[in-house]
Amino acid sequence: MEKADSSREDSKWATLDRNILAIIFDKLDIMDITMGASRVCISWFLVSHNKTLWNTIDLSKFQHKRNNVIYKYRVDDEVEEALRFSNLLIKMSHFFFNFCEVKGIKLRNLLIEITKLSRTAPKNLFFNFYSNIKKQDLMYIAERMPNIEKLALPVSWSLCNEVKSFKFAFSQWKNLKTLIMAHNDFFIWPYTFEFRVVGENCSNLNNLKIMGYLDNKDAVEIVRYLQSLKRLSLRCSSVYLEGVLLLIRGLGNLAILNLTHCQYFRCNSITINNFVQAVTQKLDKLIICSKNDCKVCKDRPAMFGLDALYEKYWRNDEIKELEF
Repeated sequence: MEKADSSREDSKWATLDRNILAIIFDKLDIMDITMGASRVCISWFLVSHNKTLWNTIDLSKFQHKRNNVIYKYRVDDEVEEALRFSNLLIKMSHFFFNFCEVKGIKLRNLLIEITKLSRTAPKNLFFNFYSNIKKQDLMYIAERMPNIEKLALPVSWSLCNEVKSFKFAFSQWKNLKTLIMAHNDFFIWPYTFEFRVVGENCSNLNNLKIMGYLDNKDAVEIVRYLQSLKRLSLRCSSVYLEGVLLLIRGLGNLAILNLTHCQYFRCNSITINNFVQAVTQKLDKLIICSKNDCKVCKDRPAMFGLDALYEKYWRNDEIKELEF
């Protein structure tokens, strides 16, 4: 009798209106859908392909350990609170949240599972700060997700000097409007990124955020290849004042510059008057913090502790287009 009741209950879930299912699935994590709901039955599998579910791929909330992505399913009461479908969600969570327990899955394998469902729908892609992205991962993502408009990409040791991989990736992302980059490995500092491959392929790029290190060579490359920039954030970065001045004077469309929590390397040839004059003539808005009163600047760690600072703040920004 219990089996018969269970079978009828399963049938109800399988035949639930797909529009209702899509609304519910939209409240779930990527891992909930990919490794849970999509594997319950054919009906749920088909709903899991709904394009509206895959506008944003956010991997930033998942813990990364070496090459694995770690995830623990939310407990029932957390699911219920998040979705506010009390009776329905309690039943649903019992039905599939324990269906597949994921202790660790390699980033590449997770991306494969996601793209099976998302196809080319994603427009926003956000990695975890500590994601260990390899060149094969980068090329796979670019090929399967060519419509990305906003990208948060940590650059680790494994991507150093991979110019060909970056060239292929950005050649696919013609629609890219916002790029958020961070160096997540002290040992690649001061690695110089090839901004040329971005500028030659992404003519629609209006927003750029760099967290890490910016020297004068980087500034020259940005001015040469990224003239479309309107908003630039160097939040928490180590920068040369001469390089910053090059950016202000050289980027013809730059309207907003964020220099909060930066560490500056002074140049004797740059005076405060030069800097103020360039800012007032060229920019609509310069965002800075008070070094005397800024807690973030006062608590700035030594060089070996910068990863923790970047990881804590790279999702936030005073420029709203550069938040994620």
